[in-house]
Amino acid sequence: MLDTIDLPHPTPLLSRVPFPLGRAAVLGAGAWGTALAAALQRAGVVTTLWARRADHASRIHTTHSHDDLPGVELPLSLTATSDLAAAIQGAQLVLLAVPASATRELASHLSGRLASGTLVLTASKGFERETGAFMTEVLDDALGRGVLTGALSGPSFAIEVARGEPTLLTLAMAALDPLHSGHRTAQRQANALMRALGHAAIRVETTSDVIGVQVGGALKNQVAIACGMATALGMGENARAGILSRGLDDMRQLTLALGGQADTLLGSCGVGDLFLTASSTQSRNTRLGMRIVREGPAARLEQHELAEGAISARTVVVLERELGIRLDLAAAIRDVFAGVRSPAQALASLLEPRPHSAPPRRTVGQHAPAARLPALLRPLEGSRHAPAAMPATAVRSHV
Repeated sequence: MLDTIDLPHPTPLLSRVPFPLGRAAVLGAGAWGTALAAALQRAGVVTTLWARRADHASRIHTTHSHDDLPGVELPLSLTATSDLAAAIQGAQLVLLAVPASATRELASHLSGRLASGTLVLTASKGFERETGAFMTEVLDDALGRGVLTGALSGPSFAIEVARGEPTLLTLAMAALDPLHSGHRTAQRQANALMRALGHAAIRVETTSDVIGVQVGGALKNQVAIACGMATALGMGENARAGILSRGLDDMRQLTLALGGQADTLLGSCGVGDLFLTASSTQSRNTRLGMRIVREGPAARLEQHELAEGAISARTVVVLERELGIRLDLAAAIRDVFAGVRSPAQALASLLEPRPHSAPPRRTVGQHAPAARLPALLRPLEGSRHAPAAMPATAVRSHV
């Protein structure tokens, strides 16, 4: 359960909030969430950082530092709290920077508490374990139509963002499509966020392709694990480049099969994030791959639940079965963690030559997953993304 304390006067429901951006809440006080909160605060946006634990929030608030951001002094004006109601009060932007596995629970606590028109973004990279849902789908399902949702992704080590070093991110919102009914509002919100983050050395490119952006963010961590294993095995740079290409092909296959745009993966959210994560030992996933080779099964058992790539490799199988495709790199990572193949065997299989062909593209009304059809084309009951404990609701389409 979340540690929250209700305010006597919670945020009024469905009240219109103005733009440009003036107040933000970042939910999740890990290194990434804290770095984003610091960037927003330095950019002149009044920002509150929410931490699940009161002691963690108090330490950030009083010391203006974070254990995972060594040498970084956080803005003295940045507020940190474990009171969720206080954190979101008056926020025009709510940014969730919690693990993918915690997104639905947190979003359910936000339901009915955000003003109409609030921009709610996920900065998490991964799929929901049980359903394979994107984080934006989880937000749509939990929050309904009163808010606009999207994803903020791209190559971004938290420590560099916290230091104010130049960064290029991608903002994806389905409502940025010119044909979307909320296009004007979404464009105004996106422009406000782009201007604000620009003052913190973060440049933002935009797209309406939430599928491609989130596929890139989720699958790149798997590639980092594979590249870490290749490094520890001494396979060389040529082999690592081949593994990278296999990972990019996994991204392409899944993006096209879900109705996204392969060209999206050529931006910062795809190849940019992929190359950063898979080429640096700053990446926890890369380090995990190296540990698997050096320490054997014990490293797998100790670490695999903590690295995003290991989780997404197991979760994406839900989508592979649903769509009738096979993602070779994801399957290789799964085999290593299951003990079916050694790291050397799994990586060798990825470097075997194979024909290059485009996967069949699923379109609306033609074998598309039911949960990704437009809400008006399917019944309200039975969405596979709805939690069992609450009535199923339609998930807004990202196709």
